[in-house]
Amino acid sequence: MISPTPRRAAGFALVLAAAALGLTGCGGDSGYQTQPPQPTEPTISQASVEELCGILDGQKGTWKALGPRVARVAFTGAMKLWTVNDTVANAAIAYNRHIVDTVTISTCPQVRDATIKSLDVPDLKVALGGF
Repeated sequence: MISPTPRRAAGFALVLAAAALGLTGCGGDSGYQTQPPQPTEPTISQASVEELCGILDGQKGTWKALGPRVARVAFTGAMKLWTVNDTVANAAIAYNRHIVDTVTISTCPQVRDATIKSLDVPDLKVALGGF
């Protein structure tokens, strides 16, 4: 059995530690963020962009034959399938819908232009309307 003196000393030390921890929360800084963290734009990998360019290149003839209205629906389906397989691309599009134009302009501009022409839209962001 512990004598009363060490128990009192241990209890006193515990009270001091609790008081010290309690006092650290006092003052002007509550410890909570006042501004929500800012999201950062996800980066689509180059391999994924090349896959997208391949999808667009493979479908442009079909989309041209279907006509713009039906082609836009087919384009949306192709984009959904691509983003299901690449969740980073899905997050990137949710963050910035213009990213599809940005990555295709730098990687496959002729394929992008042919796709835009087949879909009869000014850019791919507009074609993502149902996305």
